[in-house]
Amino acid sequence: MELIAKYGFPAENHYVQTDDGYKLSMHRMPRPGATPVLLVHGLMSSSASWVQLGPSTGLAYLLYLKGYDVWMLNTRGNVYSREHVKGQLPDSEYWDFSYHEIGIYDLPAAVDGIIQKTNQQQIQYIGHSQGSTAFFVMCSERPKYANRVSLMQSLSPTVYMEHNRSPVLQFLSLFKGGFTMLIELLGGHQISLKTTLIKQFTQHICSASVLTSTICAIFEFIMCGFNWHGFNQVGFFGIFEVDDSMQSNLLQTLTPIIEGHSSQGASAKQVLHYAQQLGQQSFQHYDHGKILNLLRYQSIFPPQYNLSHAISKVLLYSGSGDWMGSAADCSLLQNLLPNCIGNTKVASEGFSHYDFTISKDIRTLVYDQVINQLQHW
Repeated sequence: MELIAKYGFPAENHYVQTDDGYKLSMHRMPRPGATPVLLVHGLMSSSASWVQLGPSTGLAYLLYLKGYDVWMLNTRGNVYSREHVKGQLPDSEYWDFSYHEIGIYDLPAAVDGIIQKTNQQQIQYIGHSQGSTAFFVMCSERPKYANRVSLMQSLSPTVYMEHNRSPVLQFLSLFKGGFTMLIELLGGHQISLKTTLIKQFTQHICSASVLTSTICAIFEFIMCGFNWHGFNQVGFFGIFEVDDSMQSNLLQTLTPIIEGHSSQGASAKQVLHYAQQLGQQSFQHYDHGKILNLLRYQSIFPPQYNLSHAISKVLLYSGSGDWMGSAADCSLLQNLLPNCIGNTKVASEGFSHYDFTISKDIRTLVYDQVINQLQHW
């Protein structure tokens, strides 16, 4: 809210309550009567994803200036949506959710809240990372909501994970049924900002020259990858060489912005649900183990989500450097969706998972196309 008001844009805070008792915050840049667009952030992020780079680049500002009524959901567990109707719950109870619950509870509550407030029959939807995953869960499990979204644009659709390249998720996927040990590795039911995995895997994103940057200690970058080339050169200086002094100054200027809006909150179960699907052509419910699966699902195997229910028009966007959303996995998703109208590979070598929200080139590479598509549908 402060970021929006800082630049003189209107801002409102709305709350919705989910069917299972979580109280969610939605930040709105109101334009009554205009087409509502719902923006849903990725794993460990918040509504700040859409505004942190300012009015010239932030997607929420660009949409508002184009005449849209902009809504930004904060899913359960992030810093803006920590309340529950039962008050303070034990960590094991409060954080007992994955992207499944976000899909079947959070997104429907947000869609209903927007439609009720605006009296519009349909909305448009833009999701990054988990914001995409949860959308397809919603369509599968509560298919009437697909009719309420005229167009869904998926930035790095982390749905199929057969070709996922995350070293952290690959490591976690090796643990079969060892839930207690996995919780300890991630620092508890809520992911710790100092999980031991950070030290173990930081070398996968940080060379010796930048190892002291605080970005090297941010869990979601270690898990999903970080594009230093785009961060240091292409994104912020144009395509030319940057000497050590310039790189140091750049890190000092930009790192607080990125760090200040990272690690906004997530459950260990969210990460584990992704890890369960690595290396296979599977998009399925959370695997609780054979005995609990039998009790919950009446099968020792978790059921598959039904993508044939995702009848909204869908556009997919992927990057060549994205560990979480490979082009091959996007193509598989495209082939299984009943109404996918486009699959775009971002025209930037090494474009990574979080470049969809923090690359300073994101407007020309992706957002201009996203906005153009909104105007067609």
